[in-house]
Amino acid sequence: MISGRRILQSALMAVFLTLVIAFPASAQDAKEPVKVQVGAYLLRINNVSQKDGTFNVDMWVWFRWKGDARPYESFEVANGQINSKSNAVVTDDEGFNYTSVRVQATIFHDYDVHRFPLDNHEITIEIEDENLDASGLEYVVDDGTALDPDLSVPGWRVALKTPQVEPHIYPTNYGLRSSGTKQSTYSRFVLPVSLDRTSYGALVKEFWISALSVLLGLLAFRVKATDLDARFGLGVGSIFAASANAFVISDNLPKTVTVTMAEQINFLAIGTIFLSVFISIASLRLCYVGKEQASERLDRWALVIIGLGYLAANFVVIYPNL
Repeated sequence: MISGRRILQSALMAVFLTLVIAFPASAQDAKEPVKVQVGAYLLRINNVSQKDGTFNVDMWVWFRWKGDARPYESFEVANGQINSKSNAVVTDDEGFNYTSVRVQATIFHDYDVHRFPLDNHEITIEIEDENLDASGLEYVVDDGTALDPDLSVPGWRVALKTPQVEPHIYPTNYGLRSSGTKQSTYSRFVLPVSLDRTSYGALVKEFWISALSVLLGLLAFRVKATDLDARFGLGVGSIFAASANAFVISDNLPKTVTVTMAEQINFLAIGTIFLSVFISIASLRLCYVGKEQASERLDRWALVIIGLGYLAANFVVIYPNL
């Protein structure tokens, strides 16, 4: 009887020890990632450069979490680089650790410029932890994310869109073989901001020189074809002016194979002026063979037809992009 009781006690003790030993390992395997609430307050967005594919941002970023993690030390701007960051002071906020840091950063963005200079954009600010992947730290969107009322970007209307947290997968384990996987997943806080053109002022500013060049090229038809200096001087000068405007436009754009709306409009201007020069040559040849009246009719019809054709072609290019 005593030996049976001892056997039962020994068996129960063995089961207890097994559970005690196994439980910490199971708890560790089921460990949840640290939940970190993230928000941002944007003070300024400036130096928006389509050519360089960048913009600068000045903002406050805050974190709320529980535990011993230090997300304010290890966060990074995933799609840019932090130029400066203020020191963080951690305080208690209703049972949570809380801190905020002021960040100045340069953000990289691939601008879609096919509608330039009537282009609208959605730029993003993306924040990740540089040390802990999604299994160790998970961001949660916090309330209070906003734009400063004084924030403005010349030429665009700025609006904050809904911030979100999404997993971002990198197709590498960064050489960490113990991870047991060939990819890494990080929690990413994404703050989207829309930039919408407020007026057609940018269009007028970019192309008034081209429009003036075309007008001067067409006015050459009102000069007698045999007055070579005035007739061809207007045409050639207009071509140089439109070509110079093309260089100004390209200086505002990144290197791309996309033919932007701006380039299409400028091509129309240069093509129209070239056509007017060719017709001026034809008109001059008519004068040389004694057909002055035919030359004058050609000039009158060319002024009307080419002028209307130029306006219609611009309408076809611009209207779908309004």
